[in-house]
Amino acid sequence: MIRLKSKNELAIMAGAGTIAFILDRLSKIWALAHLTQGRMAPFLPGLLQFNLTMNTGAAFSLGRDQAPLMTAVACLYTVGFLVWGLVRLYKAERPAILERIGAGLIVGASCGNLYERFTQGRVTDFLEFSFFSFPVFNVADALIDTGVVLIIIQFLFLEGKTKDA
Repeated sequence: MIRLKSKNELAIMAGAGTIAFILDRLSKIWALAHLTQGRMAPFLPGLLQFNLTMNTGAAFSLGRDQAPLMTAVACLYTVGFLVWGLVRLYKAERPAILERIGAGLIVGASCGNLYERFTQGRVTDFLEFSFFSFPVFNVADALIDTGVVLIIIQFLFLEGKTKDA
């Protein structure tokens, strides 16, 4: 039987995932209760604005109107990344904290988007950059990107150099 070196290793990944899922769900519940589709509202002037949209596709609205296919792809992505994260936890001598947090953020945020795909057939997007043209996104999307950046930082700059918790 394969055992973790420490319960903290899985707890950090699971904790980051749980926080990501909760933040995403709470933000979407708020957006649906307080924003109106088609009406933009300033949030951080010059940086972000609210723009409520419903996305049946994937990132950048790819696969719009193909919700079942996009849900299947999102499931495969989420399960694949979860398996990757768990394998890294079990095989690594001591997985780095940035990698654990990053993997947790990606899986938890992906589950937030999957929850909406399964329950509503679409994903709620409501954040839009106001200083350049970029697709509308949500908190889960931002947390997935954050998780990827943390993992890249770990692999490119810190791999083999840190001995964290």
